[in-house]
Amino acid sequence: MTTSTYIAGRGFLYWFDARAKLLTVVLLCVLVFLPMRQLGLWVLVGVAFLCAWRATDFKQALQPLRTILFVLIIMVLFTPLTYRDGEFILFIGQFPFITREALVQVNTLIARFLGITYVCSLYVWTTPMADINLAFRWYGLSYQAALVLTLAFRFIPFIADAFRMIQDSHALRNAVRIEGETGKRQRLLDVVPTVTAALVFALKSIPYLAMTLEHRGLGSSVKRTSYRKLHAKGGIFTHVLLSVMIAAVFFLVFITI
Repeated sequence: MTTSTYIAGRGFLYWFDARAKLLTVVLLCVLVFLPMRQLGLWVLVGVAFLCAWRATDFKQALQPLRTILFVLIIMVLFTPLTYRDGEFILFIGQFPFITREALVQVNTLIARFLGITYVCSLYVWTTPMADINLAFRWYGLSYQAALVLTLAFRFIPFIADAFRMIQDSHALRNAVRIEGETGKRQRLLDVVPTVTAALVFALKSIPYLAMTLEHRGLGSSVKRTSYRKLHAKGGIFTHVLLSVMIAAVFFLVFITI
């Protein structure tokens, strides 16, 4: 799996050291679960979205939102049904639908989910996979564990690329389609062979993946060395300090006392 999530772009995130960025991601993902004001959570979402827009483009910045849109819709529909205590503020006919507590909870959950999604997406978009591997190892993770984690980051885009290629292949074989309701049913039925082909494609790649891992020394008793080295402009201490300051400012400004 050679598919990479890295996107060449612009902005300070590209010169920010991979180790400091990883620390920032972990700190921010922890902070969103602390007693923070909801305004702070949405400020984090807004800043992350603007950074993604600046680093790539507007269309790419919307990609994480499109990816989790279905999950957000499910949260909006079902979270109000799980919080039934408190003052009802919305009624559907005679049925009390949403309480004030449910509205607060769904707002918090969506803000947390979006914040974590965008922060993690920014990290893998602006950091080459080799640097992510080295960052994990710099924090003490073993070579095998770091390799498995980076392969997990590659797996989703790898399957997505394969799925799109298979979809294009099926579209070329069925160029002439009947429009209308019959065409819609046909497009729905095409999902089954496409998913099946993608699964077969993934299974057939297992031997090649195993050989690649063996060539990279996975399972070897010899300690792995690294050809690449991480170099932080201005020193790693400066980057780590900036990382901690970002999380600390966010915490001090929006903490609920």
